[in-house]
Amino acid sequence: MGKRGAHSGDSPKDRSINIIDKFITRNASKKRYENTLPGRRKDPNIPVYMWPLKDQEDYYNNRTSEELFKDKYRTYSTWYEEIRDLSGVYPTTFTDFIATKQLKTKMREMFESCTKPKDALYVLRNHGVY
Repeated sequence: MGKRGAHSGDSPKDRSINIIDKFITRNASKKRYENTLPGRRKDPNIPVYMWPLKDQEDYYNNRTSEELFKDKYRTYSTWYEEIRDLSGVYPTTFTDFIATKQLKTKMREMFESCTKPKDALYVLRNHGVY
């Protein structure tokens, strides 16, 4: 038999300190994860593809033609290049036609008003761009 009164391990004071430390760290970790939001939520700071599926469908089904235009043609140059390619005119000739002040401002106005390339090409053809 073992000796009575002999003990191994921590003293009651050390044991209570360890229990309190464990309690404090557990509560600290709970508080750290308490305020986290789920990854998939509807928020303007989160990209649309990270929204819940129903919200994504609503967003894509309710977009206006202006928003569709701005998604497809983010810059004037991409819109301009598509019109140039649709026109069938040699690129330098097309650039020479557009270089006039009247057509240059007209092109900017059409881009700002979100005119589709085919409609813009129709307007340019009325101005003599063939």
